[in-house]
Amino acid sequence: MFFKTRWIVLPLCVFLIWLSVSTCEKRESERSPSQDQTHKKWDRKRAELEYCLIQAELALAKSEELYLVLNLERKELQLKLKGVVVWNHPMNVVEPDSQELQEFVERFQGDEGRVMRPLSGKHLFSAKEKTPDSVLSIVSEAVKADPDLLRRDLPARFQLLWGYSLTLEIRTDIVGEPRSRIKSTLVEFRHALRRPFGEARLIVRMHPEDALTLYRAAQPDLPTLLYSPL
Repeated sequence: MFFKTRWIVLPLCVFLIWLSVSTCEKRESERSPSQDQTHKKWDRKRAELEYCLIQAELALAKSEELYLVLNLERKELQLKLKGVVVWNHPMNVVEPDSQELQEFVERFQGDEGRVMRPLSGKHLFSAKEKTPDSVLSIVSEAVKADPDLLRRDLPARFQLLWGYSLTLEIRTDIVGEPRSRIKSTLVEFRHALRRPFGEARLIVRMHPEDALTLYRAAQPDLPTLLYSPL
């Protein structure tokens, strides 16, 4: 009896599926050109990138380590911990369809379509000392710590680097003292050499206190996610 019922149900299911598909195809064929234009075409590459981003976010949230997000969709820089935004700042760099932004996204993703890269380094060009030496010496003596570890220099200009000629430059409105003229000259020289062969650099302006937070958090190997608007 069971097998008899099964052989009746299976053809019925097949017929219902066929009927459903036929109905969908009919509706698709009857759709007007104006309706087609209102429906976004499915972008397989974009869908794959979004899936990879979701997987990367989940993995980083579980790892309980700080990570940086370049959210170009929301025009925002974010520091996240356990999937929660702990710091953010507007990222009004250039227009979404600009050549500079496209080059940055393409170089970040590469041929493999990467959504995450580790920070390879940073360079501080100039900064302004915030805490006087006299105060630092008193505090360092009280907590028995090296004064250099407690010094809070407000960055005037610095760069975050990911390799592959990828650079995010942060600038503030303060006038700072150069930290290392020789090293800064070498960094600028390397940029000049790379530029003819392709370099992707975005510039973001921010308040000195926000710049300090980002600079301190930007340690080597800091995971960085890219949400692309393209």
